[in-house]
Amino acid sequence: MSEELCIRPVTLDDVASLRENCFSMNTLEQIQGLVQQNLTPFEEGKRVHLVAEVAGKVIGTVTLTREEHPLESHRAELSSLVVHPDYQRRGIARCLVEVSKSYARDMGIEILEVSCRGGEVAETVYRHLGFIEWGRLPRGLVEPWGDHAVYDVVHFYQPLTEPES
Repeated sequence: MSEELCIRPVTLDDVASLRENCFSMNTLEQIQGLVQQNLTPFEEGKRVHLVAEVAGKVIGTVTLTREEHPLESHRAELSSLVVHPDYQRRGIARCLVEVSKSYARDMGIEILEVSCRGGEVAETVYRHLGFIEWGRLPRGLVEPWGDHAVYDVVHFYQPLTEPES
């Protein structure tokens, strides 16, 4: 990529660019609420909302959230991994995931989890990023609009540490 990519934690200044380039179906108010909701857990070391920025424009995002239950606190979930279509297939999703893994390791996370709609591009992307499918929920998602499309939910994981023997 000829333009310099910067992966960094989200700020409130990113709201308009996030809406324009990643979450166009949401209102500015919804995205502002999401960003504000993610800032306090970031300060507490429970969540990291990252953005990918090129030439001052947010073109990708992902959120890393540590599981809260004590029995699951060694696990974290990746969610809302989005890359603007003009920037897909350039390694930006991989960069967002790699930086997320670095934060996760610093948080003591041992296992990353992610899920997506079955049959969509994300399913292939997660496999290419080294995630391992561990489960599938048939008909786990039914869209409440349009033709009420139905999707499986595919669950993946990726260990961040070697298992103890």
